[in-house]
Amino acid sequence: MKINAINRVDGAVFKHTFSFSDMEKKILRKRKKIKVADWAEKYRVLTMSFISGGVWKNNITKYLNDIMNVAGESFVRTIIICKSPQVGGSECANNWLGYAIDRDSGPVMYVYPDENTAKDNSKDRILPMIKKSSQLKKYTTGYEDDFSLYRINLQHMPIYFSWATSASRLANKPIKHLIFDEIDKYPLVSNSKEADPISLGEKRTLTFPYTKKIWKISTPTIEGFGIWKALNEESQVIFDYYVKCPFCEKYIHMKFDQIKWGDEKDSRKVGQEKKVYYECQECLSKWSDEKRNVAVQNGKWISRDNGVSIKKYIKEYKPSIVGFHIPAWLSFFVSLTDCAVAFLDGLKTKEKLKDFMNNIKAEPWIDYRIERKEDILLKLKTDIKAGIVPSNIACLTAGVDTQDRGFWYEIRAWGFGLSRESWQIRCGYVLSFDGLAQILFQDVYEDINGNKYPIRMALIDAMGHRTTEVYDFCRIYRNMIFPLKGEQRMSSLYSYSDIEFYPGTKKPILGGVKLIRVNVTHFKNDLSYQLEIVPADPGAWHLNYDCSNEWIRQLTAEYRNEKGYWECPKGRQNHGWDCSVYNLAAHEILGVRHWQDQFTNDNIKTKDEKVNPFTGGISLW
Repeated sequence: MKINAINRVDGAVFKHTFSFSDMEKKILRKRKKIKVADWAEKYRVLTMSFISGGVWKNNITKYLNDIMNVAGESFVRTIIICKSPQVGGSECANNWLGYAIDRDSGPVMYVYPDENTAKDNSKDRILPMIKKSSQLKKYTTGYEDDFSLYRINLQHMPIYFSWATSASRLANKPIKHLIFDEIDKYPLVSNSKEADPISLGEKRTLTFPYTKKIWKISTPTIEGFGIWKALNEESQVIFDYYVKCPFCEKYIHMKFDQIKWGDEKDSRKVGQEKKVYYECQECLSKWSDEKRNVAVQNGKWISRDNGVSIKKYIKEYKPSIVGFHIPAWLSFFVSLTDCAVAFLDGLKTKEKLKDFMNNIKAEPWIDYRIERKEDILLKLKTDIKAGIVPSNIACLTAGVDTQDRGFWYEIRAWGFGLSRESWQIRCGYVLSFDGLAQILFQDVYEDINGNKYPIRMALIDAMGHRTTEVYDFCRIYRNMIFPLKGEQRMSSLYSYSDIEFYPGTKKPILGGVKLIRVNVTHFKNDLSYQLEIVPADPGAWHLNYDCSNEWIRQLTAEYRNEKGYWECPKGRQNHGWDCSVYNLAAHEILGVRHWQDQFTNDNIKTKDEKVNPFTGGISLW
């Protein structure tokens, strides 16, 4: 483009002709607006797809179009996608990255669960996506050093690849576009000294408070965690996808219960016959996979709260945090038969059922067995009253769970041998250390023959706000009760630490105390198995006749998460569970499983014989 200009100086006329360079034209040209989904179809090249010749086609995953376009709204800050695998959620975020490179530049960070996943996605998806797109390739520098597995330097913006286990990779970078991928696979914290990976990553966007975009994408795992928690607790609105029935033309929210295949229970036969269909809730028409795909292509997103379509909702309410739920049966790549087979396989094992819930329904796994276990534990109650010790037992132990106010406790009697059969002698709650001392060391526990049994070892939770008081209590009753610290991961089942000073001070503890560190994950696993043993079998975990329903309820509180650690849901009490774990640990530390009957039989007297009134005839070691 040439421009003619006239300049008059002292009556003289000067004519000038000049033109803009290609770079100046590029900068000054006002670009026509384009929606994110339209940009993806025009410029996005797929590098790991055998469909569409590698070119992105919006009609294959029609439900992603509005997600991409919503991300392009100026007021939207966070996009949350709770999804099944193979529905295109991650590719949706990759499309946004391409759009951002071309239309909304700024530093980008991808956060993956681990380093290998970060490197694989950088190498196999993001780098090829940029290099093979004619539009995105324009922004490369031409220097091969600017393309690495951990960072891509473009002419106008960097792209970082991080992983959730490295706090250093998540720090010290201002980020405008932040993409969290598969967040349910992240650890709870990046390391022992840092916050959780999502919080660390989000802090990097503070520099861009009004222009940032945060994506949270994952397949769910368990309730109250990860993507399911983000979807239900962070989202200002949650959208569900309604498909349009090819027959009655009504909009239907697809449900798994409408996927049907007759009465066949064998997943292999169902998979081979491929007679699975979807039955419309409105007109009862039967959809094949092809009809399902047509229904999805003509569908729309509807607000879960008020039934408003996504376009109308976004225009009227302008939410900043938007959530989407995508089950597998919406995907072109997942057949209705796949969904039915996954369900039938799930009827065989708990693990397969969990896979069905997470990977097909895109819903969290709820361990319903935890709720049912309460009824099972009621059967562990015996007809032995509280405070009475069964005959011919090896020893008593106690576990104490310390609270800001008071203590929960349990005293158990252990049988001889490897089975670890045990009987609950007493359990409950006391307010003071004096009350606890009376129950553990002053009250008398005897069997029907009058044989008295002292508590051979007690373990008390020392962590929390009362550590100093617990140390002093254990110092007074040295070698009878020990402070305990639970560890989720240890190379051994337990270990000892000599504590010489009160916590946070240089004040010495007179005589010191011996803190026992216990691998609580191991013992919680053991307790879970032990509670499954029926009362008539060796190794049963017997409860006394007076054991309350509340105590039994507390034994059902915790569940094991996807990382193998035990968690207690918010609002549930688990003191009975913790006391039982401490008793199991005491049993292991004492080595009771290796004791033989003769160990204490020589000390046990008949009811008519005289015994030491302080020890019941048993040495207190």
